[in-house]
Amino acid sequence: MKYVRLFICMVVVFSIFIQASPVGKNEAEKKEFFKTVYLAYSKKELDKTLTLIDEGFKKYGMLIELVQMKYNILMVKKDYAGALKLIDTQIRKSGETETFLAAKYNIFMAKKDWKSALQVALKKDQVAKVKNPWDCMNILHVYLELRRQDDAFDWLNEAVKRRFYDYRILQENRYALLQNDSRFLPLIESIKDNIGLGYPAKDFSLKLVKGENFALSWNRGKVTLIVFWATWCEPCKNDIPGLVKYYDEFKTKGFDILGISLDSSEQLFKDFIAKKQLPWKLAYSGLEWKDPVVKLYGISSIPSYWLVDKRGVLRSFNVKGEELRAAIAQLVAE
Repeated sequence: MKYVRLFICMVVVFSIFIQASPVGKNEAEKKEFFKTVYLAYSKKELDKTLTLIDEGFKKYGMLIELVQMKYNILMVKKDYAGALKLIDTQIRKSGETETFLAAKYNIFMAKKDWKSALQVALKKDQVAKVKNPWDCMNILHVYLELRRQDDAFDWLNEAVKRRFYDYRILQENRYALLQNDSRFLPLIESIKDNIGLGYPAKDFSLKLVKGENFALSWNRGKVTLIVFWATWCEPCKNDIPGLVKYYDEFKTKGFDILGISLDSSEQLFKDFIAKKQLPWKLAYSGLEWKDPVVKLYGISSIPSYWLVDKRGVLRSFNVKGEELRAAIAQLVAE
């Protein structure tokens, strides 16, 4: 699934590239080339796309958009040797950037080369400009494969220090090595405390896309779902029909949604919300992960859902689907 997500994300990046391209004679030719590649890619004609990409390398050089696309295709095809050769070529050219190290980590994990995956994951965490919890989780995943329980716990603790909040995934089978350890449940409670479950939600104020001001505290008396999302996030978009359904069902019973966008392109954001006609409150700053509310809530992945009750207390975190509907129904009835 993670390689499918990479594939989808690159379709989005590629669309942006096409829209942003200049229209000079040479650029117009390049734009038509990219449209041809994009069409083959979107149809999942992988071999044809690889041929076109290699032609593009010869004509336009190793543009990062083409490199990323070729990497994704090679991973889907499980051509790990080819993917590694491609990424190593880029590293020799540009150095060990976080992006290329992340790509190498995925390759070694797919190959089950745990030793190499660990070396790359540790290197990526070392060079990272921003220390994030997901680098810790990548290292933890290798230690789980190596059955090194204490090392895995050390990195889980470090992830929690870096505001790792997604405690629900720790119930998955891949974390079975940790679940029977006496340290596990106290750590889960520590994560919940860090999230703030059962405590007043952090207040903030911002300007909505329609121009009016909004503060979370002004919504006292309503159940409020705060959604951190972006138009480039496929899981976010997949959740929208369900959110529309819950909003329509409960909006007259004291339920509200605030969607806070992490998009960088205002035009793409506006086009998307106009097309989807999203009915709830929406906010966009263009600051992406540096948005003040995003930083206030310690968001490190999206979508992220924070359900606040009528008294302003945070009652649920990252519940989805029917579980989210049941949580909303309970809170509007209180």
